[in-house]
Amino acid sequence: MAIQKRKWKNGRTTYRVQVYHRGKVVADATFDFRRDAQLFEAEVKTKLQRGDFVDTRLAERTLFGEALERYAENIVPRKKGARQEMSRVRTLSRSSLVRLPLSKIRTPDIIKYRDSRLKEVGPNSVRLELAVISHLFTVASRDWGMNYLSNPVARGVMPSVKQTARDRRLQPGEEDQLMQACKEYGGVIGDIVMFALETAMRRAEIASLRWEDIHGNIARLHDTKNGERRDVPLSSRAREIIHRRAKVRSLNDKRVFGIAPNGISQAFSRVCKHAGIVDLRFHDLRHEATSRLFERGLNPMQVASITGHKTLQMLKRYTHLRAEDLVALLD
Repeated sequence: MAIQKRKWKNGRTTYRVQVYHRGKVVADATFDFRRDAQLFEAEVKTKLQRGDFVDTRLAERTLFGEALERYAENIVPRKKGARQEMSRVRTLSRSSLVRLPLSKIRTPDIIKYRDSRLKEVGPNSVRLELAVISHLFTVASRDWGMNYLSNPVARGVMPSVKQTARDRRLQPGEEDQLMQACKEYGGVIGDIVMFALETAMRRAEIASLRWEDIHGNIARLHDTKNGERRDVPLSSRAREIIHRRAKVRSLNDKRVFGIAPNGISQAFSRVCKHAGIVDLRFHDLRHEATSRLFERGLNPMQVASITGHKTLQMLKRYTHLRAEDLVALLD
């Protein structure tokens, strides 16, 4: 069809070209110069004649977040580990990737996501999240009419699960330093840090904890990593934190702590820097809390019921108890 010329109020002139094939628009683009529009039209028509034209508009207008919703609704329920997979989908839905069109997501975007997540969780968790992204692109290419779409989860992007698991614990004096820095920083981070140490709950679990989930001495978690509900006993110190939060409770926020997971990470990073504490991640507090449960004399089954670890094998990395704390048990 003819190229459409448009004069804008600001004086700018643009040239829009639409190319039809079998009665449907297969290409639509706007240029600042007529010559560019003509070249584009000629190129598309040539590819149509050769039979190698690819219509990329579907992937260009489909955001990753929209594709993720479709994946959750149609693909995840058919998987054997649907609950765990849905938990990973929820994690991905909180990432900045959701705002990008599928056609714009490249391997560097995946690497950026991977490196950011490795600061918060272990390599195996990140590997499973990237596997979701990879499968989504495979499904989009195979079943959703985007056969031209390339998978951005390239070879070598997956983190190695052979890396030594972190066993970073708070060193003597660090807890006091951390809590003092939280006090000076202000806000809710101090209560969150102490709550994490008392309950061994994950960052996302703390962020998603709602007032309706508190049942006396129990916190009932619904949005867990493995997708299964878990009841976490609340110590007297944890209950004090809940009571303190209730006094400043916002009527417009159903969450106990009123902060998003990324907000927790940002605040925690800042208080650690202020306290002069290096190489400490928020997830390390879960390791610290879990180790303390063992040090209090709880057996692996009891610890697993609190922390939500699926197998006793998974708890092995959390039992790096301090030698000096074991002496009393041996004597």
